[in-house]
This record gives sequence, C-alpha cells and structure tokens, in this order.
Amino acid sequence: MNYRRILDLKRRRRRKLKKYFEIREVERIYGEKMLNMLLEEQEKTLKLPRRHASFFETSSKTGKELSVAQSYFQILESQSDEKLVSPSLAEDPPDVEILTDSKRRIGVEITELVNAKAIELQIKEHHKYVFELLSWNADKFLKVLQSIISSKADKCGSVSDKYDELTLLIFTDEPMLTSETMKTYLYGASFTDTEKFSSIYILTSYEPSNKGKSLIQVGI
Repeated sequence: MNYRRILDLKRRRRRKLKKYFEIREVERIYGEKMLNMLLEEQEKTLKLPRRHASFFETSSKTGKELSVAQSYFQILESQSDEKLVSPSLAEDPPDVEILTDSKRRIGVEITELVNAKAIELQIKEHHKYVFELLSWNADKFLKVLQSIISSKADKCGSVSDKYDELTLLIFTDEPMLTSETMKTYLYGASFTDTEKFSSIYILTSYEPSNKGKSLIQVGI
C-alpha cells in the first residue's frame, strides 16, 4: 500500500471518528436535556395540590393526553402485529392522532373517569374524603360511564371522516375501580350514544396484580 493511500485511509478514519464522537455528544446533550425535562416535570407535578387518583397527572393537559395515548397503544401493540409510528396532538376533537405502520390513522378522544368531589375533599383535607373515596358501586360507575360516553359522542359529532377509527379512551386511577371490579360492573351492561366510536376503552393505572396497566374494552 503506497504512502498516499495510507494517508487517505487515516483521514477517512479521523472523519469517521470525529462524526462518531459528534453523534455521541449530541446524544449525551439530548439525554441530559430529556432527563432535566423529566425532572422538571416531576417537580411541577409534585407541587400540584391534587393527590387523589393522580397516577396520570402532569402539569400540562397535552402531556397527559400524549402519555395516556401512548400507554393505550403500547398495550394494543402487545396484542397485535400493528405498531405505533407516531402519536401527535390532533384538532380536538379528537385529542390525539395515532399513525400506525400499516398507514392507519386512528383518532383518540381522551377523558378521565374520576370522582371530582373526592378531589375537592382531598385538597381541602376534609374528613369526609375517605367516605367519598369508598362511594363507588356498580350503579354509580355505570351512570358516570354513560354520562362520559354521551358527552364525548356529542363533542365528537363533527369529527371528520379522515380517520380509519375513532376511539374513546377513558383513563382512571380511582383506587376502588380495579380492572376486575370494573369488569364485574360492566358484565351485561349496555350503553347508548356509542355509534360515533369504533371502540371504547378504559385504561387503568399500574396494577401490581397485573404487573402493569390494564385495558378494558367497553361493549358497544
């Protein structure tokens, strides 16, 4: 190998090494920025007065919606061959648009099932908070769920037909509403105003018994 050839190879190696370390530096800076953002978000969330059913709570509505949508589709991915390409904010309604690797466009309207009165009592540190926490039963749960479905069906009435599917995703961290409890309450139940949605799901927070979040499909 002649001297010129050797010099050329060395220059190429130097360029490759330079590029490699530049990429590593960008990754390091990006990683630090992401970590700082997560720590900042965690700090903001910890300062929020709400503690009741707050598993999904963040300092921003959009951040919460994207996080919930991603959790939802990660569970669906484990049950099918379809993969998530990207979740993004939509025109509201729906809240989030999901694009899959099969080019399907899924609109996801996201809402929370939560006892607002319990939140109020918890923030006020009222002694009746515990009683409100335990107030869920089948009748109350089904009435609240029907109210959510009807409200969101009305809101999504004008959603365009550009979506292959329109999903209503209801998330909850109510301590008394475990996935098994809700499945029991939902058994044999039927709902009105469901025609607008291709599917309706309830997403729970982390459940130790299931070693993860649970996704329950509501019959429509």
